[in-house]
Order: sequence, then structure tokens, then C-alpha cells
Amino acid sequence: MGSFTTSKSDEEDSRARPQWREAVATGLYHSGALRIFQAISRYYELVPSNQRSLPRLRRTTRPKFAILCYHRIGIGGIPLFSDLPTEVFEAEMRFLRSHYRVVSLDALCEEMEKPTRNGNAVAITFDDGYRDLHTCALPALQKYQIPATIFLPVVSIETGQVPWYDRIFLAVKIFPKDDLEILFDRPQRYRLISDKARLQAATEIIQYLRTLPDSRRKEHCENLEKQVTLPSEELKDRMLTWDQIRAMYRAGITFGSHTMTHPVVSQLTEAQLESELSESKRLLEERIAGPALHFAFPFGKLADCGTAALPVLVRCGYRSAATTVEGVNVPGGGLFELRRTHVGGERSVSMFACKLTQLFFSAGVISNNVSSVSSPLAGETFSDSGQRQARANDA
Repeated sequence: MGSFTTSKSDEEDSRARPQWREAVATGLYHSGALRIFQAISRYYELVPSNQRSLPRLRRTTRPKFAILCYHRIGIGGIPLFSDLPTEVFEAEMRFLRSHYRVVSLDALCEEMEKPTRNGNAVAITFDDGYRDLHTCALPALQKYQIPATIFLPVVSIETGQVPWYDRIFLAVKIFPKDDLEILFDRPQRYRLISDKARLQAATEIIQYLRTLPDSRRKEHCENLEKQVTLPSEELKDRMLTWDQIRAMYRAGITFGSHTMTHPVVSQLTEAQLESELSESKRLLEERIAGPALHFAFPFGKLADCGTAALPVLVRCGYRSAATTVEGVNVPGGGLFELRRTHVGGERSVSMFACKLTQLFFSAGVISNNVSSVSSPLAGETFSDSGQRQARANDA
């Protein structure tokens, strides 16, 4: 059935949306003005405004490190929430190779700990391990000699089954009625009158499930799937195989853990957290016969990360952990709270180029303060509290 089709009403909505951003991006890109802004961003950053002042430029001497987060490359089929034409991805890689210094995640971590004079840099990452990373992304990465890290939900690779949220997107997409009722804390009814409405309903369901303990989340997923039979042809051959992963590893691609089952880390019990982080690393290293030093938090926003994971990450021997908190990283920043920026929704190189330029204009932070959501230790960052606890455990 492919991805969500576009209904007539959706097409009308799309045409009604303002196109000025695309027009401005295209003008900046083709006029050469974007190159000027890119050059300025190496030496200046934009300090956000507050209620009393306007945004202002200030000079910066620190290098900045952007980590880009993709999901799938290609169109049609799972995941339904993301697609990116292969030719656009290749154009983006060509642009990066021509205009930015592209480094591996290992090198980025090294430079954050021991700054060099090499300046700003970009690292490429992919979440979830979809099969089109082998068929569509790898050729472009090799063509332009782009290093990359892929974060794997290990159970999905072991079984070949897509992650739980993909199953929800698919279940809502094919639900046979126009009304879907689910009992959460109270009954919730979703009107599925268009493809756009179905996509929005699935997104809202997943967002709610992210706030629940993992056992309750699993119960709701099972109950939803009892109401609809998922078509096997939509689920088959969507994930990377271990043979493909080993071939990519030999070709220079780095692999990291995205847990075992892609839960919300902050919603795990202590035992679940230990299992998800340690077993995924152990099994991944066993399968590729090499180290897996990097971790990415599933979903990755502040509330998804929590504060309990860091001592486990340290104890398991991870070198870094990536969030999806937007922004750039700077020397001295915490390696266990790396900021990443979602990309893949842009449909032109000009929009991609503008996003990168805007990203590097943003002010870097020493601490990403992942712990600010729920840390019991006021004033401590995620890394501070976790490393203190890890030291206490070791003692």
C-alpha cells in the first residue's frame, strides 16, 4: 500500500500553505548569499532575544559540531512518518562534502574533549536501522566518502520486525472504520476521515504512549493490534539484516545502540534500563565483531531521556549518548547529552543548506542540561549527576 496517499483535501491544504520559505531559500542558495552567511557563521553566532532585547550577533571563537539525524532514505512503505527521495539525499551529501567538514562521531567526540583549530564540523547519524540505509544511503555515503553512524534497536534487527511505533502508524492507516476509540486513562476517539487525519491520530497516540510506563505502553499496543490485522507485505523486509550490517561495518559505517526494543528510556524500571542498555551493546558487538561505543536515546527529547540512564551508560562502557534536542555541540559539552538535529523533511538542497546555516548561527552551549526535566539535584547537569552516581556505585 506504500506510504499515506494524498487525498484531494490534503492536496488543497498543501497548495494553500505559504511557499515563501522555499522561495527565500532558493534565492539565497542560487544567489550565493547563503555562502556569505555560512562564512559569517564560522566567526559569529546569533544570541536569542529575550523580552527586553532583540537577537544580536556576537563573536565566537569556539568550533561548533552539528550532528544530523536521519531515519530512512527512499519513499514508500514503512516508516510512514518519514521519507526522503534518494536523489535528494545524494544531493545533500554532495553539498556537505563541498561546503562543510564532515567527521565521524568518534572524531567529533574526540574534538569536543580535545579541541583543535579545524573549526566547525558535521557528523551524520541514522536512527532505527531501516533496510534502505543499505540499498539507498550507503552508495551515496561511499560516493562522497561520508562517515556515518547508525543506531540500531537490536531486537528489530534480530527478529526482522519493525519497531512498535511503526506498527501503530500502519494499524491506524489501515483501520477499516472512520472512527477509532481507544481506552487510555479515559476513552479517546479519533476521526479518521482522511490520510492526514490518520497520520495525525497515530502521532498523537504515540506521543501519549511515550508518557506511560513501558509495561502499560505494551498493553495499549497489544490492544490496538487486536482491532486490526496488519498486512504482512507491509512489514516484511523493512529492517537491515545482520549480513547487511556487517557489510556496511566493513565499509566503514559505525553502529551504535538504540536500545533493544526502542522504549522510552525515562519510563523504564531500573532492571529494564540495565537490560536495554547492556544487552543491546553486548549483542551488537557480538554480531558485528567490533565495538559499539555510541548510544542514541529513543525519541530523544528531554522527557524521554530522564536522568537514570547515565550511570548505566558509563558502566556499560559507552563513550557518548545522543539526544534529539536541537542545537549544536561545543568543546566542553557533555558527551552523554549530545544535541542532534532532525533532517530528512527538506525536499531541496536549498532548504537543507539554509537549515545548516541557521543551525551554525545558533549559540552553542556547554551543558545541554538534559537533567532539567526531573533531576533531583538542582544545578547539576545530566552528566554531572550521572557521573557522580556512577562514581558512588563504583566505590
